[in-house]
Amino acid sequence: MSTTEKQRARRVVQDTKGASYQLVEEMSRGGQGIVYRTNHPQVLVKGLKNKDEHGREIKDVQAIQRWREHIEWLTRQDFGALKLARPLILLAPPRNGYVMELMDGLVSLESVLNSFLEAGEESAKDYLKQGGLRRRLRILGQLARTLNQLHARGMLYGDLSPANIFVSDDPAHAETWLIDCDNISLEAHRGLTLHTVDYGAPEVVRGEKLLCSLTDCWSFAVIAYQLLTHNHPFKGDMVNDGEPEDEEAALRGEYPWINDNDDFDNECSSNLPIHLVENSRLSELFHRCFEEGLKNPVERPTMAEWLEALTECDERLVRCANCGAHNLLPADFNEDGSQECFFCPSELDDSLVLFEEFIVPAAEGAATKNPDEWIATGRKVVLQSGDGRELKRLMPTFSYDRWPGDHLQVEYSENGLGIRPLPDGALHLQRGNTVKQLERYQGLKESLRGKHDAPYWIHVGELDQQHIVWQFRW
Repeated sequence: MSTTEKQRARRVVQDTKGASYQLVEEMSRGGQGIVYRTNHPQVLVKGLKNKDEHGREIKDVQAIQRWREHIEWLTRQDFGALKLARPLILLAPPRNGYVMELMDGLVSLESVLNSFLEAGEESAKDYLKQGGLRRRLRILGQLARTLNQLHARGMLYGDLSPANIFVSDDPAHAETWLIDCDNISLEAHRGLTLHTVDYGAPEVVRGEKLLCSLTDCWSFAVIAYQLLTHNHPFKGDMVNDGEPEDEEAALRGEYPWINDNDDFDNECSSNLPIHLVENSRLSELFHRCFEEGLKNPVERPTMAEWLEALTECDERLVRCANCGAHNLLPADFNEDGSQECFFCPSELDDSLVLFEEFIVPAAEGAATKNPDEWIATGRKVVLQSGDGRELKRLMPTFSYDRWPGDHLQVEYSENGLGIRPLPDGALHLQRGNTVKQLERYQGLKESLRGKHDAPYWIHVGELDQQHIVWQFRW
């Protein structure tokens, strides 16, 4: 057999049912193995490394057998609609690895982050080129949803890093998947402190704790801050200008993070300003995670809290007509206010429609009850011309990733505002004392906008029971 034929033979593997896969291209490399694209579209193969970090052959037969049993267990799990490239079938011995599926058109988040670092002084332009704030929030929202669903099943992901996260290669889209899922487990990994440099929780880096859902939450927060601001939360000027030992100490949790409320020694002068997200609960979550959660892991925000905060940010994004950038409106924004684009000196759209959420207590005649007695949740949703959104009712934080049936769709076009009720739940439109049940599409013409001072109220639910109201003006 020629050298070329031997190389080709080595690059063809079989699964336990006899199907063959040609390893075409290395996709990512981690501490435990290498992920390859194959000659089958949307089919990947992960091969477990047969040598350790020192180049020595791994001969722990029992460890390999435990790993194979764990992968077999994963193939039997029902992960539903989770965006995981989960193991489908093991490779046939003597190879150790498994086959998984992943949709086309995805690249690693690691490659996206690396492009930011290479942009240098053009970081602001590159921020927009890579999809701006909206794409980043939606990537993080999908990632938080997947991790929240895993944690709700009593599972953890394990070694979370940008190399294991794959996103749309088109900046106009934000499809997000997790690959390399063999670390998923029902409990803290026994004896396992595997982590990727920069993303391991301090207690894991120090070797004091095992991987668990709280370490997932830390890794997610680091990735979120890095994606939103172009900097690692613990690599400020003191670390960047210091010795390698300073960086190691920072990752062990011995230095403050770059926006610490009480310790300014590690401030950073080069990252994109936090102003991009300071008008939201994200800022508070970062402070909780990297300050209280630095020493006490149980103080870290849960994935459900991150998901809720990210969803609310996405609902308050406004697109600049001049540069195309998406800006986050502050929570106290009102329709009479004005806002300047963060990326250019243009005023943002002032013709948007602002929806505000209220809770109406259960009471007879709730539809005509004094709105001053309604409870404002603080949630606001912005709609610009050409946009459409689904308004779902307020959900408890722990189940925020669920989509209830009693919600509605609103659309804003050149013809006006459209309200489209979805199948389940009662829906009523009110202005003043006039209440109309909505059973089908309801349109409000553009020519009517501004003719009335009184707001409209959309009641979601039965009027005599506690329900949600969305207030808007037209």
